[in-house]
Amino acid sequence: MGDQSLAYSHETAVSYEAVTEMLRTPWSDVYRISPDGQKYISPQCLNGTLVQKITEDSDYWVPRWFSLEAYLAQEDSEEKKKRESKEQYRINPHNKDLAKKHKLHMDNVSKQRKIREIFGHDSPYHPNQLVSKHHLPAEGLCEQELMYKLACKVSDLRVLHDKGELAMDPWDFLRWRIAKKMQSMFTMSAQSGRDVIKRIVFSICEDSGSKGASKIYEDPTLRAAIIRSAGYQGRLASFRKPGDKSRITKTKTNTAGMGSIIQRRSKVDPIPSALIRQSALSRSDKRQKKSTQPSTYGGVNAYRAQQQQQRDNARL
Repeated sequence: MGDQSLAYSHETAVSYEAVTEMLRTPWSDVYRISPDGQKYISPQCLNGTLVQKITEDSDYWVPRWFSLEAYLAQEDSEEKKKRESKEQYRINPHNKDLAKKHKLHMDNVSKQRKIREIFGHDSPYHPNQLVSKHHLPAEGLCEQELMYKLACKVSDLRVLHDKGELAMDPWDFLRWRIAKKMQSMFTMSAQSGRDVIKRIVFSICEDSGSKGASKIYEDPTLRAAIIRSAGYQGRLASFRKPGDKSRITKTKTNTAGMGSIIQRRSKVDPIPSALIRQSALSRSDKRQKKSTQPSTYGGVNAYRAQQQQQRDNARL
């Protein structure tokens, strides 16, 4: 465990061992797929959701949902607005309105890049497959702030997956924890989570205190896992609480060489900037390390391979 235990100096409610046990949960302990391999059966909050990434011309798509494709198509326009606002602010650097305008476009571009990285055309993930249709609000989940929140958490979990600590695919893991939290709030089996899903996404990794209004939506163990990832990335200060200044400074010093480094979040934007991480190991070292480690991910592909093997054996 080493210096990483310092990451828990301000997260005493959850033990390091409890987080490790959660991260090691295999995909097969949580997920079940229909016999034809097309839809999820379990977790319950994903029942009926397609396994493959949905498209906006598929039968699964609901026309009133906000479009992910339309959102991604705005990126070039926002990049242009960022350049234009930068030039306007350069000409008039004392204009506070121009400064705010440029900051807005910089933030939007940063968020759009992260959302494209996690939910773009080359990704197998779609926000509206976070939970089943039964639990989605009328407009779906393709809103910038919500998608950015999800994307940052997936990025943080990827760090743990790359280090061999997270057994599941990061998206599957996050969906499981959100489904588990949502299910814990239900009093009836057929209850819908459409009224709480957004609040869960925004609050699940937060800490509102023992009497906080958002406590019911929070997952302390998942938050502790995200803090562990932040420790590897050298940005534990993002989770600093009042009175923790000296403690976090010590943690930063002791964990400086533990993993990849990320640009620290600004005080204005408490959400991870999640810029592309630069590994402390070279790419070749990473590949060599992975090649010597057994795979811990047993997701959809592993399930399908197992099913195919069973069918092949039956023919013999």
